[in-house]
Amino acid sequence: MRIAVAGLTHETQTFLLDRTPLERFDETVARGADILKRYRGTNTSMGGFLDILEPAGVEIVPVVIAEGGVSGTVVDAVYDKYVSEICAGLAAEADRLDGVLLELHGAMVTESRQDTETWVVKDIRRAIGYRIPIMVALDLHGNLDPALLTQATAICGYRSSPHVDAGETGRRTARALLDLLAGKTKPVTAIAKPGLVVPSLLSATTVYPGKAMIERVLEWQRKPRVIDVSFFFGFAWSNVHQLGVSAVAVTDNAPELAQVIVYDIAQLAWSMREDLTRGRNVYSVADGVAYAIKRAQTATKPVVVLDHADRMNETSFVLRELVRQDARDVAFPLFFDPEAVQVCMKAGIGNPVDVLVGGKTSPAAGGPVRIQGTVLWLGDKTYTGTGPMRRGRLINVGPTAIIQAGGIWLQLVSRSQSLIDLDPITQYGKGPEDFKIIVTKSKTHFRAVYEQAGEEIVTVDAPAYSPVDLSVFEYTNVPRGTYPVKVPR
Repeated sequence: MRIAVAGLTHETQTFLLDRTPLERFDETVARGADILKRYRGTNTSMGGFLDILEPAGVEIVPVVIAEGGVSGTVVDAVYDKYVSEICAGLAAEADRLDGVLLELHGAMVTESRQDTETWVVKDIRRAIGYRIPIMVALDLHGNLDPALLTQATAICGYRSSPHVDAGETGRRTARALLDLLAGKTKPVTAIAKPGLVVPSLLSATTVYPGKAMIERVLEWQRKPRVIDVSFFFGFAWSNVHQLGVSAVAVTDNAPELAQVIVYDIAQLAWSMREDLTRGRNVYSVADGVAYAIKRAQTATKPVVVLDHADRMNETSFVLRELVRQDARDVAFPLFFDPEAVQVCMKAGIGNPVDVLVGGKTSPAAGGPVRIQGTVLWLGDKTYTGTGPMRRGRLINVGPTAIIQAGGIWLQLVSRSQSLIDLDPITQYGKGPEDFKIIVTKSKTHFRAVYEQAGEEIVTVDAPAYSPVDLSVFEYTNVPRGTYPVKVPR
């Protein structure tokens, strides 16, 4: 049995001004046998594919995978290069292929394609036809068009945000393909979209309301003749026609059951629409920082300040307020500012530095903050992830500088990453116990570690790229009646 594996992933915030260049994907690309070396044993969908295929004795045909992270609209050159490469690689093997497994995201948008994932599978179908089954593993934050289900044999989505189950999603997808090829099942699919947009902050599946949605998914998963059930929370900051949550069911030749499942899950989401779209216990920046400082005085573990609205890890609102309120014993890891890193490099370790930090990429970023302190560490930082989401993955944050600025341990990096595990702290000989306050710009992924490592999570709603309040954006491509976004008349 011969099964091909390939991938192309990006989570696109279309309201960001900057385009995501081809170079971003070229930096991460793996081809052929390098895919097996890089992804084997990792908590990724590709790693999950390999977990199932290799022990089963399947001959794996690795083509190419490239990942672009999270940023603005992707230039068409990325699609042209990598989808052409995937199609050519599959077409060359089509006569001898039994199946295809794809790792995609679900919320990738290019300059010419709002629904990139559907176009990827369509183009693959043009290259290899419809005889060969194609199964796709997707991120929980995908915005899905029903047309995708007319091209893919089946799709499976993450069930956890934080995405600690990316590898398990790959395993689910691969098992479903092997069962089909063994003649054990005949997958049929259904999708329902209730017209609801959920901000990522409220998609956390460890707490209500996101947890309630996944509990319903798992109830249906245990029913007879059910192959797979997914609930996609969607990606709110994307001006695309397929924006919003989706319920997807894959059953064993039971189309009526698939429809019942997705209708039930979609109805549950609609009934919970207020809780899924309106943030609770969210502080202003000033109030949130003040509360965190006060709470930290009696806490036995660090208080976690969540600056969730920053997709680029560089807005300055929270940093400015921490300086203004003279916060002490603060860790602020993974603050993206390559220019400030270079200033620190010129100053040197142990020397004072006076540098403008953050808020430089757009008017929405808050403007730079003047930071005065001492350079503690300099280097080009690459390491292997140990956290539940990034386990086994190569993490490269590029040239890095750490400044001690008053009470703030500020880590400046040259490649954007969000704090979702302890690695960006422990890699430098520190631990969470060394700080009273830790700042993250994650949305939900940090919860896999910091719900336990932290005393309390203090959510602030800074005026940045991805706030809970979606009314600040004008969605020109979204159908009227999509709740609760603003669609112009």
